[in-house]
Amino acid sequence: MFDTIQIGTSGLTTHAKGLKVVSNNLANVNTPGFKRSQLAFGALFEQGGGGQYAQRQGVATGAGVEALGAKLSFRVGVDQSTGNPLDLAIDGNGLFVVKRGDQLLYTRSGDFRFDADNVLVNGAGDRVQALDGNGKLADVTLDTLGQSRPHATEVVKMTGNLTSTVAVPPVNASVNAITIYDPNGGSHSINLAFKDDGAGLFTVTVSDAAAAAGSAPLATGRLSFVGGFPQSGQDSITFKYVGAGAPAFDVKLDFSKNVTSLLTSTTLALGSQDGYAAGVLADQAIAPDGTVTVRYSNNQTAKGPRLALAEFRTEDDLHAIAGGLFERRSGAEVRYGHAGAESFGALAAGHREGSNVDLAEEFGNLILMQRGYQASSHVISTANDMIQQLFDMKGR
Repeated sequence: MFDTIQIGTSGLTTHAKGLKVVSNNLANVNTPGFKRSQLAFGALFEQGGGGQYAQRQGVATGAGVEALGAKLSFRVGVDQSTGNPLDLAIDGNGLFVVKRGDQLLYTRSGDFRFDADNVLVNGAGDRVQALDGNGKLADVTLDTLGQSRPHATEVVKMTGNLTSTVAVPPVNASVNAITIYDPNGGSHSINLAFKDDGAGLFTVTVSDAAAAAGSAPLATGRLSFVGGFPQSGQDSITFKYVGAGAPAFDVKLDFSKNVTSLLTSTTLALGSQDGYAAGVLADQAIAPDGTVTVRYSNNQTAKGPRLALAEFRTEDDLHAIAGGLFERRSGAEVRYGHAGAESFGALAAGHREGSNVDLAEEFGNLILMQRGYQASSHVISTANDMIQQLFDMKGR
């Protein structure tokens, strides 16, 4: 009966460990990216004079129970909307890769931010890793994306209708205060004047809006319309702008698309121009494929590094540590890739993956652990009472 007490004690010890696992799951019900664990139980048998866990062979006597270890469940956690464009949830397979010192860690938690050094980090300050074109991991940084250099205007595209009344030339029209940018990012205004020469021909005069009255124009050119539409080869005018404090640059006035001469009223206006001033970093976001994108104060955008995702063969290749992070077990193989490629899932910005703890399931396990512990304690009490009866018989 002493061995019965040992069996009951093994039940107490094992169910106490099970209670610890369940309580840890419940404590982390609101931890982003947390993965619940399930304690595995194994029966002990007396084999060859020992009490080691083994397959049952022939007649064996039960020797209790032992904990074989807690197994992680990588079931997807609840989706949580945060509204933060840097928060990410993985829709499918994969784990984020972060670096702590020289150690690589893995997580499903996508609570990210840029720190004071413009490096993307998680809540614990671990550096999020990107995967470059050579398959190497590197920190996600904005060092090369801090500003947008100015770009001189090269093409000004016009849109609308230019009135043509061939019967009574000339008819004059104008489009004023068109903004263009020089190579240094400075802005300038130009005016366009149109004279109807008849037969679908227009003389265009380009002048600097800031020039004094009577100053020479920047350029003159001619447009040709056939059937009310611009004629190829005579649908643009190129001029050189020379301004104070900036190098001279060429600008092309393009009338080839979205311009007609069919209506009786002039609606000609600026469609677009491709120049812009210098800009500073205004906002950052991460695309579904993991590419970091930035927006500048001049409304320009740029792309940065692309986040890495990791994939393991089995859940047993990972070992859980604090903060919803996982370590790679020794000898485990890992494969790196990008979101949306191969077997890796896409990323959802403004969302994060919460814990996968199911309260109903855990409360059920809590009752099972309590009942198992209670039953084991009754076994010990009963065996102790029987031993006491033996002692009492000896006393009589």
